[in-house]
Parts: sequence; structure tokens; C-alpha cells
Amino acid sequence: MSNDRTERLVNLVLCLLSSRRFQTASKIARTVPGYEHDPDDKRAHEAFQRKFERDKAELRRIGVPLQSGTDPYFDTEPGYRIARSDFELPQIEFTDAEAAAVAAAARLWHQPELQSGTAQALRKLRAAGIDVESHAAAFPVKALPGTEAALSPLLEAIASRRAVAFDYLGSRDETAQRRRLQPWGCAAWRGRWYVAGQDLDRDAQRCFRLTRITSRVRLVGPEDAYTIPEDVDVLAFASEAEAQQPPSRARVLVRPRAAWGVRRRADQIGPRRAEGDEVCFSYTDTPVTASWLASFGADVIVLEPPELVKETVACLQNLAEAPR
Repeated sequence: MSNDRTERLVNLVLCLLSSRRFQTASKIARTVPGYEHDPDDKRAHEAFQRKFERDKAELRRIGVPLQSGTDPYFDTEPGYRIARSDFELPQIEFTDAEAAAVAAAARLWHQPELQSGTAQALRKLRAAGIDVESHAAAFPVKALPGTEAALSPLLEAIASRRAVAFDYLGSRDETAQRRRLQPWGCAAWRGRWYVAGQDLDRDAQRCFRLTRITSRVRLVGPEDAYTIPEDVDVLAFASEAEAQQPPSRARVLVRPRAAWGVRRRADQIGPRRAEGDEVCFSYTDTPVTASWLASFGADVIVLEPPELVKETVACLQNLAEAPR
């Protein structure tokens, strides 16, 4: 849409909002910039009528509640107006719990392209008198490393109903495999983000953990290429995928005569090093395990697997940046 037309539409909306009376086309032509013409010039008047009809159709298309009617006391010519009660948004009101939920959600987005939309939404809420930041402490949210780069294109694909392609390293895979997916939705379960959808190569429903995506997620194919099932429950897919995951093995380095809680959990200790002992144990929940290991501070260094290392480092960074 050209700048001239955008400005004309804004002026038209302001004109129709400014009075409760129906504004006739002839009056609109005299008062709204962009519609000026000589009404006695037949060709110019016909051009105005076509332009005005296109603008009315555009306002209705974008949801502006344009009303038409006549004012029997002033004009017999049909006119137009916009009722403020239909046009203006109602007052935004959140309970404390709802405001805290919005604040918690806003703190999840660290990807720049997601962060800009979040910042804009928060500015609008603050303009409405809602300070969601004051509720943020009620639901502390830590960063979810390794998810945002994949989450942004996946959300875009879900909105546009486009397939995606990415490399995925499954728990039983030695190397990453190329996967093509029609995504239905994303959900977080126990600190991990998942995407569920129809696997095009295997012709089956599948759920993928975002931290196991090893490449850039690419949108492929046309828009509106598929329909998301109405009864799909992405959270159920995520919880089922979590339950099917085999236990992972952690290998950590523990300083001498320290971190006895980690040592008691170990099923293998050794070899011994000058800087400490190597300790191995099994676990199923990466965020919980990382938080527990981070609580031992410098007495524990996580060596494997990479996702546990990354999660533990994130926990330590959050602890270091927390206000004292």
C-alpha cells in the first residue's frame, strides 16, 4: 500500500470517528485530504467514487466497523460513520496471576526477532497502566539454551502452514539425520522445548526435542500446504517423548574431598586426577540435574554430555547475574 493511500485511509478513519452523524460522500470529499476534486467534472467525480469505494472495502477488510445509513434530520444522501464503542479496544485488565504469566512468557524470548515483538507488547501493556515487570519475580524463568534459534522459524512455519527441514541427532543416532516435518505446534515440558507434527519421510506423527536440532531450520514448500488436526495435543506428545527417552549418562569432575552428594549418586568413580575424580551416573531430567550440579559451584565440573554442560553453565550464569 502506498504512503498516500495509507495517509488517506487514516484521515478517513479520523473523519468518520469525529462525529456521531453519518458523513456523506460529498462532505468526505470536501474535508478528507486525498479526495479533492471538482464535483462538476464528471470524470473526476467518477474517479473519486471509485477511489472511495476501494477505500471503504479496504477498511472493512482490515476490520474497521464502518457503518452506513442516513440522517433524516440533516441529509437524505446516504452517509458513513464509525462508532467509537465498536472501534476502540476495551480497557485491559489483568489479575496478578495473569500479569505474572505474561511477565514469565516475555522473559523466555531471547532471540532478537522474537524479542522485538515482546518488547512492543510490553510497551502497550505499560501504556495501559499494567506493570508486568513487577510481577516477574513471582515466576522466575531461566533461559532455555539451544532452543531459540530453532523456535523462531518453527513458529513461523506453524503460522504459515509450511513444512520445515532440519538435521536432527536422535538419542540413538550416531550422526544427525535430515528430517522433513509439517509442524503442528511447539510446547515446553519439564524445561525442554519440543515440536510435534507429521514426519513427511516416515509418514507418521513425530515429536522432536529442539536442543537436538543441529542445523538451521529451513522453511520449504508453499504456504497453507497442510491442515493442523483439531484434536492435536502437542503437550501430550512432548510428555510421551520425554517418557520414552532412555537415561543419559553424566561424566563430571569432582574436586578431592568435596561434593559428597555427587559421589553418593555415582555408579562409577575414576580415574583419579590431580584436580579431582571423574564421576559417572545416570539421569533423565537435564534441567533438574544441571540445577543440582550447579549448586555445588566450583567443586564440580561437568564434562559430558554437551547438553548437560550447556544447561549447567546457563544455571551458573543465572546465579552469577541474580541480584544480591
